Amino acid sequence: MSRPENVDELIAVLGRWARIRERLVVTKLRTADGTVETAAFQCLFELAVGPLRSGELAERLFADPSTVSRHIASLVGLGYVRREADPRDGRATILVLTDSGRRQVEAVREHRMRGMDSMLGEFSDGDIGNLATLMTRFVDAAEQFAGRSGR
Repeated sequence: MSRPENVDELIAVLGRWARIRERLVVTKLRTADGTVETAAFQCLFELAVGPLRSGELAERLFADPSTVSRHIASLVGLGYVRREADPRDGRATILVLTDSGRRQVEAVREHRMRGMDSMLGEFSDGDIGNLATLMTRFVDAAEQFAGRSGR
């Protein structure tokens, strides 16, 4: 197959994936503690790595600080995140995942794993690794392209 034919096939597959993803996306999750926007879980996953200032979290998520602030307010209200004085600068605060927040991260991680296992059941570990590598390269290139084109 020629490069243009391969690109056409890739665009068609990505279009199919976008339509399927739209059907699968849930914008809110009901937890035992209340309802959480799924986008807020990105904050939890970043904070599971370690405490961060709100601005640092927004940078890591490539998100608007006001959006992150809204998510954090919700997560604090649910008891998944707490604010603490930053040991580097007592005037600032850091965001810390609580034990309850850590349990939510694990629950979501297990849910995602079951879904991915179902979708990737026929894939070998090597296939999954190759897919992750290629998708990372593709997304990195798309981010660079979007940055150059101003979109």
